[in-house]
Amino acid sequence: MGDVSRIKAALRDEFPGWSFLYTDRHRWWATRDPKPGEQVNNGESALDADTPEELRRLLLKIGDT
Repeated sequence: MGDVSRIKAALRDEFPGWSFLYTDRHRWWATRDPKPGEQVNNGESALDADTPEELRRLLLKIGDT
């Protein structure tokens, strides 16, 4: 679990405002509250991926760094 904790900490540092989860089904998730003025369905508020690298690419793609 140490690797998961380190990866989550690195992702939090790189993407403030997002929370990160690693599930028992071996999926990585990023979640956040909507930004001020956004509705829940506008913009991304949850992403999931098979690996932390894939999750990072998704986060970079939406531009919330």
